[in-house]
Amino acid sequence: MTMNAARAVLNQGKTALLVCDIQEGFAKAMKGFDLFVQNSSRLVSALKILNVPMIVSEQYPKALGKTVPEIDISGAKVFAKTQFNMCIPELRKELSTICSGKKPESIILIGLEAHICIENSAIDLRMNGYEVHLVANCCYSRTQEDRLLALQRMRDIGCQITTSENVLYKLMKDSNHKEFKNVLSFVKTPIAYTGLVPVAKI
Repeated sequence: MTMNAARAVLNQGKTALLVCDIQEGFAKAMKGFDLFVQNSSRLVSALKILNVPMIVSEQYPKALGKTVPEIDISGAKVFAKTQFNMCIPELRKELSTICSGKKPESIILIGLEAHICIENSAIDLRMNGYEVHLVANCCYSRTQEDRLLALQRMRDIGCQITTSENVLYKLMKDSNHKEFKNVLSFVKTPIAYTGLVPVAKI
């Protein structure tokens, strides 16, 4: 089956970022959590420079805590939830007008856990007509098996499985972009390895 190439495009002004449940309570339960947070923090900071609007969810914060302080969610709407899906009514309403009064064409989706809240959110978003760009190195699960299989399932329902650097360059499109040099500072250092692909021995 040939993929519709237009679905892989990201445009500034027509793209929003959803940050799912990157909370303090998950830190001890996940090996490699610090690397995942490092990647997510860099992506969020770069997307803020590109003025990509952001919405954040927090799963039952009374028990799991707030979003980790390493990730700059200043200026974002934050929604507490109990569902295993970001797309609660309040978030849907915010999303519908987040791009200068209009809903975005594309969603950049990152967070926890890939096989639970991320996957359920991706399904919901796809069913409602959004193009979903799932950033693999900024999505995590407690086990690599759950994470890998979730990414495969999300690809099968039409999500773009991508990386943080890929989405940044897709948004900027040109080295003449006014924020290129500022964003470049976030990609000069290679992103932390999160175990999804084998490392070649040279």
